[in-house]
Amino acid sequence: MNEALGGHPVHQALASHTNPKSLPWVPWAEGHSIKLIKLNPITGQIILFIRSVPGAALQMHFHPGTVVVYTVQGAWTYDEGWVSEPGDVVFEVAGSTHSPRMVGKEDTIVFAVIEGALDFVDNAGHTIATENWQTFLQRYHDHCAENGLTPVDITKF
Repeated sequence: MNEALGGHPVHQALASHTNPKSLPWVPWAEGHSIKLIKLNPITGQIILFIRSVPGAALQMHFHPGTVVVYTVQGAWTYDEGWVSEPGDVVFEVAGSTHSPRMVGKEDTIVFAVIEGALDFVDNAGHTIATENWQTFLQRYHDHCAENGLTPVDITKF
């Protein structure tokens, strides 16, 4: 710790910087691609952008943890009486189950912070697939290998 003028301690900022422009869009589900920003192997937190084509819907899924979604571009809904548009923030409580549907005329891009996994479920509520930090990391590495890209360590803080 350094001492600033006047004897007040000056602390070093412990932060990491990511330039999203340098990261690839990775195909995810039909009509959706992801840009992974950070994956936290300690907490399971997933920080990413999701880009979806107009009219696309994501398979019904369950979140055991919380999710915060910021809409960058386009529009989407859970058909619960609201539409999220650019600048809107949606807070999802732990234990939520839903299927987002894109309703804009342009690609929808959201920035999301997901605490934990996404359990994709069928109409009876049975888990048919799970996405977590490990599956997203593998998807990212596979995409980089297939496209001759050098992956960035998105798990480093």
